[in-house]
Amino acid sequence: MATSGGESLERFSRVIREVESERGCRIYCILHGGPKCHICGPTFHAIFSGRSEVGHGEKIEILLHSPGGHPEIAYQAMKFFKRRFRMVNIIVPLSAKSAATLMCLGADRIFMGEMADLGPVDIQIDDPVNHGDKGFSPIDEFKSMEFLREQALEWMDFYAMTMNRRYGMAIKEALKDAIPLVNGLMKPIFEQIDPIEMGSNRRAVAIGEEYARRMLALTDNDNAAKIVKRLVWGYPSHAFCIDFEEAKSIGLPVERLPEQLDQKLSDAIFDLERDDYHGFAQAPPPSQGTRPARPTTRGKARKQVRPPNVAPVRSERRVNGRDGSGDGERARH
Repeated sequence: MATSGGESLERFSRVIREVESERGCRIYCILHGGPKCHICGPTFHAIFSGRSEVGHGEKIEILLHSPGGHPEIAYQAMKFFKRRFRMVNIIVPLSAKSAATLMCLGADRIFMGEMADLGPVDIQIDDPVNHGDKGFSPIDEFKSMEFLREQALEWMDFYAMTMNRRYGMAIKEALKDAIPLVNGLMKPIFEQIDPIEMGSNRRAVAIGEEYARRMLALTDNDNAAKIVKRLVWGYPSHAFCIDFEEAKSIGLPVERLPEQLDQKLSDAIFDLERDDYHGFAQAPPPSQGTRPARPTTRGKARKQVRPPNVAPVRSERRVNGRDGSGDGERARH
């Protein structure tokens, strides 16, 4: 965990402890505010190494603020909490995009702030040879083919109707003559498509679909099929804003975060002077003139512990958030 001013951390911890008291359960924080921070190896290792602190119980809430990251780690993290607690809620005061949205799909309830947004579950592929440093979405290629199909039908209709109205040709004959015209226009474009690459891209999209489906199965969501289709295929861009109203309309179990609590948590996240934070709120410092409490790990924010000789988890396929966010850890094999 990045070093930062102790005062901001103490203020943050105090706010989280107050909120825990108000809501009657512990709050596990997964916060990524730095340009290179997202759900990846350090998130996994923080949860893994802090298992004894998490324990088991009736209910836990996760304060989540992240641009996204790796879908397999988001899935593992949420499964971990669901195994240990009967109810797992997620609190999103600000933003939980892509892989963070994936985590939200496994929550019993999602509490969203006034300005909070989720994002499409959109797998990103790193291909520096053909696409440079910026990852690309395989959905882009399928959307392009969808456009070409619609364009071909539009041209077919245009040519047929033009020959019918202008030259008096029968519709059947006009369509027959329009086919070679449209075919001549579309053939050079479709000849550039590599079926093997398209198959690989379709499998990449299936990663997001399957993880989303499995997440929703954790809560027996009746709208699972609709939600998966919408989150994977239904939005025009990777960074599209899914606000409270949109999330509710597609069937997610969202609730409004009370305004006062929304303000308190948002301010605490903005005030925290570090790139990321994993774990519970730190215990308060001992009062002056009193005997310090015995050292304990309970209630203390965990550092990102990485076992010796274990490299961060990397993948060619990830789910990242807003453009430019979380792009620091690129997958290279």
